[in-house]
Amino acid sequence: MRSALPKVLHPLCGRPLLGHILATVEALQPAVSTVVLAPDVLDTVRTRFGDAYRYVVQAERLGTGHATLQARSIMREACDDVLVLVGDAPLIRSATLQQLVAWRRKHGALVALLSFTADPPTGYGRVIRDAEGNVTAIVEERDATDAQRAITEVSSGILCFDAAWMWPALDRLQRSPVKGEYYLTDLVALAIADHGVGAVQAILAPDPTEALGVNDRVQLAQAERIMRLRLLDALMRGGVTIIDPATTYVDVDVTVGQDTTLLPGTMLRGSTRVGARCTIGPYTSLIDTIVADEAHVRYTFAEGVAIPARAVVGPFAYLRSAGTGNMYQA
Repeated sequence: MRSALPKVLHPLCGRPLLGHILATVEALQPAVSTVVLAPDVLDTVRTRFGDAYRYVVQAERLGTGHATLQARSIMREACDDVLVLVGDAPLIRSATLQQLVAWRRKHGALVALLSFTADPPTGYGRVIRDAEGNVTAIVEERDATDAQRAITEVSSGILCFDAAWMWPALDRLQRSPVKGEYYLTDLVALAIADHGVGAVQAILAPDPTEALGVNDRVQLAQAERIMRLRLLDALMRGGVTIIDPATTYVDVDVTVGQDTTLLPGTMLRGSTRVGARCTIGPYTSLIDTIVADEAHVRYTFAEGVAIPARAVVGPFAYLRSAGTGNMYQA
């Protein structure tokens, strides 16, 4: 990211990348959620998210298998399924994770992985299948042959394991001869060696964008666009009129009431709450602002204020908190 800010804390629609993943996981009501971090970012991330999660340090960056191993002391006796996600893939949905866990349980598999189709598949581990379609291995790109690199079904890095099998199996991982890392995906081959074909199941992500990772600011902007369109789609299906989605920006924690209209150039940020039958915009930015029912706010910048019902604000208003309650100033 070329930034002093840890990658997982870069904002995406008003919430850090890691915050999206943690919120998605919380919908599954996990027994415990453990975040594995490098030592130089541990304090910063823990300060941001607090004590609702457990934190462990991966002192050396020796791969995904080694990272997962750091959580063993906390999670070994805590759960029957272990769901492993990556901290820079914020677009995954709870329903997809629930499907992955259910699929592993249904088939009694040791490993269930989420795959998706990528064209080109550059940068991802390839899903290797036999002639019958059974998964036989995950091969990281740097270790793949030319033929394997041509495969477009790739691993998302999201896997669900039978906990009783996985924790001891981690000790059997071998370092990659190419990069010297322990790959979590090597457990796929170990599972098949232990229990044969069927020990590993793979499901394709219903929406390939769910598996997209963020490795630079270009990809961050791409993820922002996808997430923003999801949020706007949900608002429109919930009864909000959005005249031009291409020029409307809404953060993930914003709420908007039915029969409200958002005009072009509208930006709703932070914890903004807009009531019913309002008109917002055009070219209006509201940050952490409450707008009561039937208000009309146009050509306005407002932060930390409450706008009363049926108020008409603007054009060209600047509203700020008076610091003494739910008042607004122009």
